[in-house]
Amino acid sequence: MSGTGDPRLRRGSRNLPRMRIPPGARVYLTTAISLVAVALATWAGMQVGVGSAARPWWAALSVAGSVVAAGVPAYEQIRKERLRIEAEQVAFSAAVEMRVTMNDALDPIVRQLGRIATTEHRRDREALRAATIPMILDSAAHLIDAERARANWFRLEEGKPRLLVPEQYAGRADQPVTPFTEGTVEGDAALAMIRHNQHLLYADLARDAPPGWQRPINRDFRSFLAVPVVAGHTAYGMLTVDSVDVGGVDEAEVPLVRLLAGLLAGALAAGSADNGFPWIGR
Repeated sequence: MSGTGDPRLRRGSRNLPRMRIPPGARVYLTTAISLVAVALATWAGMQVGVGSAARPWWAALSVAGSVVAAGVPAYEQIRKERLRIEAEQVAFSAAVEMRVTMNDALDPIVRQLGRIATTEHRRDREALRAATIPMILDSAAHLIDAERARANWFRLEEGKPRLLVPEQYAGRADQPVTPFTEGTVEGDAALAMIRHNQHLLYADLARDAPPGWQRPINRDFRSFLAVPVVAGHTAYGMLTVDSVDVGGVDEAEVPLVRLLAGLLAGALAAGSADNGFPWIGR
């Protein structure tokens, strides 16, 4: 029989789950060990002073207890410091990865804006604008850290009544079909948001929903964010992002979605002065 043992057993031992003590229980356990070690070292020291035949053993036990009493807190401090460093490294790696992801998503859009701005022919410029919309929607749907997110573009149609018409979407396969109509509660709320350049955020539609939405909310998403697509004082529509998760879209996503809405507005406004409606802030 070989002294190295069965390789399958060694692989199996490496795959065994490591026992982890909960933090609360670990505090009590290490405190108890330290107290027992202090008591043991004290008692063993007293026995050394008695001068019995087992004095060397009592002395060794006293030293061992003192080492344990001092070593356990020191080990825990080193362990906490190591965990802190590991957490910082994980956070740093996540931040770097997120920046790379953002760069990969936004760089093509920025380059597209440059093409729109430098294209001389109107037909080519309109084609580039049209191609920019799905690029931005795809970035919005996939940069949001939520399960089955969807991004939607609602174009503002001036008229009587004004409409926010769903034109394109990306992400979860369920195209929105209902427009927001001026004169309805939900339509007026969306148009007021655009007029005042604000945003609408609902992290849990079962508890809090936009004005005019009937209850119960019979929709396939649980969180919802809408931001205006405006360039200067000119409105073009609204960009929305929703998710099937409660809290899937929250306040942390607002700056990113507003950035993408600004890029979309820039694409629609570049080289054009007649595609939007100058009514923001009125």
